[in-house]
Amino acid sequence: MTYIMKETRAINSNRAGYSLLRRIKITMLTVAILLLSAVAFANPYPATLDNGNFVLVDGGMGVGRYADRSSVAVEQYAPPNYQIAISLVFVTFSDEYWRQHDTYVGGPYRIGESFLLRFRYNWDRKSVAYVRGNNWQDWDINRDYSHAEGEPLIPSAAEVAFVSAYNMRFFGNKTGYSPVLKRQRRIIDESLYRVLGI
Repeated sequence: MTYIMKETRAINSNRAGYSLLRRIKITMLTVAILLLSAVAFANPYPATLDNGNFVLVDGGMGVGRYADRSSVAVEQYAPPNYQIAISLVFVTFSDEYWRQHDTYVGGPYRIGESFLLRFRYNWDRKSVAYVRGNNWQDWDINRDYSHAEGEPLIPSAAEVAFVSAYNMRFFGNKTGYSPVLKRQRRIIDESLYRVLGI
């Protein structure tokens, strides 16, 4: 009888050890899948270029648009109203590098044209306007902008300009409603603030 009890305890402890080992393997597999999916959906463009001076604000089809932090010019300082200008630089990346690595990070690139963007800010309302053509246009935080209908880079470029000028966040944790997502979402992702070091 004692022998049977010892055998039963041994079998149960082996099962417990097997169960623990199985749970560890499942956990490791889950973590590996999550890491691979994070890598698969990571931004294929470098977050910064030129030793952090160029900050990515938009990219597509092998061309990144970068805000040039060294070009920031404060044109009006009248709190709660501000006006800041910043240059955006087009950077073309190597298609050949993309085909080989599925990313542009670490690959060759060519700096191309640049253009100036001007932003007006109202601190109290947390609103931004930008020049489009010859007119000022308000950027609507409750709208999803596509490349076809507007400039999705506007909030990121405006935030880079403000942080570069004043070393503080403009939008911070402010949210707007996304009709596509059907929920509130942050205007500026925390990852941009990490890149800006603030």
